[in-house]
Amino acid sequence: MTGRKKPEHQGRTIRAEIQTTAGPEQLWEAWADPEKLAQWFPDRAEGRAVEGGVQTWYFDRFNYRLPYEIASAIPGEHLVFTGQPPGRPPYVLEIEITRESGTTRLTLANSGFLDKDGWDEEYEGIVSGWQLALAVLKLYVERHYGCARSQFFAMRPAQFEYQDLLPFYREEDALSRWLTTAGRIGNAGEDYELTLAAGGHASGEVLAVTGWEVLLSWNEIDGALALKGFSLGDAGRAICIHGSGWGLPAGKASVLEARFSSALERLGAALAHVKAPA
Repeated sequence: MTGRKKPEHQGRTIRAEIQTTAGPEQLWEAWADPEKLAQWFPDRAEGRAVEGGVQTWYFDRFNYRLPYEIASAIPGEHLVFTGQPPGRPPYVLEIEITRESGTTRLTLANSGFLDKDGWDEEYEGIVSGWQLALAVLKLYVERHYGCARSQFFAMRPAQFEYQDLLPFYREEDALSRWLTTAGRIGNAGEDYELTLAAGGHASGEVLAVTGWEVLLSWNEIDGALALKGFSLGDAGRAICIHGSGWGLPAGKASVLEARFSSALERLGAALAHVKAPA
């Protein structure tokens, strides 16, 4: 190991951070160990993060793989992933981990995003995505570290404006049009409780609220629930519910995926009737 290498960030850069009671070693292993990485972020991963090595992330539902070269790796402190897709600037993902007064801070810097007309949607979507992903990481290292997870993922194309999504993800009347019979979702850090239209309850803490997406802990499945919206490129946009349960049986995850797929059909119909501003 040759020590810390400070990367050169090019293009627009995303910066985000979390603070956690988990130790630096746990946070480090959550990125460096491909098995642990797949317990909170990609569907699967290959290659341990060691300097000079390669780690590949797989997002199987999108038939997408993301290979990273490891430019710097200091266990418990510093990790730098790099690469360069064809026709794009070099991308850098830098992770800094520090510990002070019983609290661990993880700071993320992700660069290489184009700053041109037409690329704002991609950039803002990844900003929102990292906020939710780091909130999942915090939940994982504090409550479920080392536990295998099952996922459910429901998605459908929909026509919407991003500013119209958040009311449907938070307000009681709007939620009742597609997901619930009672309950609302407040601000990050607040408790919530929902009665689901398909049966059962979801309760826990609001972990993150971005400009149009929401992440919740879900006590009843020892997991997390994300209400999302994103671009499909030339294919338009999609609404999505993505959940993780650490210890959730695969069969139960499949049942939840089917129920949420039906809920998204109702949400898509409701969004289609949102009136454009005059």
